[in-house]
Amino acid sequence: MGSRVVQALVGAGGWGYFPGGLPGYARAFAFAEVNASFYREIPEAQARRWRAAAPEGFTFALKASRDVTHRDGLRATPAGRSSFAHAIRLAGILRAPYVILQTPASLGIGERELSGLRDLLGLADPSVRLGLEARAHRNGRLPPGLRSLMEDAGILDVVDLSRGRPRVNEADVYSRLFGPGPANVYEFDDDELRGIDRAGCDAVRVAFTFHGVRMHKDAARFLTFRRTGEFPSATRATGVASLEEVLRPDARFPASRDALARDHGWKVIDLDPRTRAHAERLLERLPARTFEDLEAVARALAAGGFS
Repeated sequence: MGSRVVQALVGAGGWGYFPGGLPGYARAFAFAEVNASFYREIPEAQARRWRAAAPEGFTFALKASRDVTHRDGLRATPAGRSSFAHAIRLAGILRAPYVILQTPASLGIGERELSGLRDLLGLADPSVRLGLEARAHRNGRLPPGLRSLMEDAGILDVVDLSRGRPRVNEADVYSRLFGPGPANVYEFDDDELRGIDRAGCDAVRVAFTFHGVRMHKDAARFLTFRRTGEFPSATRATGVASLEEVLRPDARFPASRDALARDHGWKVIDLDPRTRAHAERLLERLPARTFEDLEAVARALAAGGFS
């Protein structure tokens, strides 16, 4: 078990698809990132209802509106300043320790953007840590001016710990976890979750925020690992039967081996009682042909000696 940090916040990017809404989510997790605030303005009364619906020890983080980062490109226009100030007020209501800015991949951060970011910093409450996910600079080094500002102002370098570590040293680490799949279509296997845990082990506090299409399942499996040192099963079966379970809901036939691997290889199955891995581990063992149905896939794997 790798839980060497003082505090780990484990959760997902919202509870909208979780059974029972926020009350149900808060029974399973003690942390959530509010993503709805990125897409629409959340009334302060709504934030108060969320805070009241969650237990006292529940922690929120808040994502600032895309009006600040995408529409205004961090230029701190009057509208952008107003939107950011609203996010800070919401964070105060939710008692959220983090407000996250996510800039688009098309926005390089130069002097104009740095000037706007400095302006926005003047609106932030000292009790709130600002995090920046600079998607144009997600690979490699941060621009020197941006890195210097982040170090001086204590802005967190928000990264995906499955793909890299923060480039600004802080006692706090904030990670938004998507994995390498396109359009957030990914599920983490056991080895990847262990790597994510190790990547945050030098910090005092780490926020592990899962965001893929299996975000609640990923977060639950990761939380179990941190508590017990063991991963729970991903399905109700093992081997080929586990593969059948994850393909059955949405695999479309006839389908070639390559199409099945492309569309479903990212899903996690139970290879055996102790090993969770991506479905491609079995799908790549199929002969290179087209399969008429799921039963034909199972027969081909059985013929190859897989059970």
